[in-house]
Amino acid sequence: MSAIERQTQTENGPALHELPDFDLEYLFDDDDDPSEVTVFVDNAAALSTNWITVDADHAVALEEVR
Repeated sequence: MSAIERQTQTENGPALHELPDFDLEYLFDDDDDPSEVTVFVDNAAALSTNWITVDADHAVALEEVR
């Protein structure tokens, strides 16, 4: 099974019909010409372990996320 296939049923019940809501923040390495975007939880206690940085060329707009 592909991780990007739309699912109609999960092991725990029906698939989500709405996207989950996440309290995430993001920053660019350079606001004028970003090459990286970092997504993180706005929680100082978790900041050292809960973040991911992606090359801007590989980032996906939220409108394109299934």
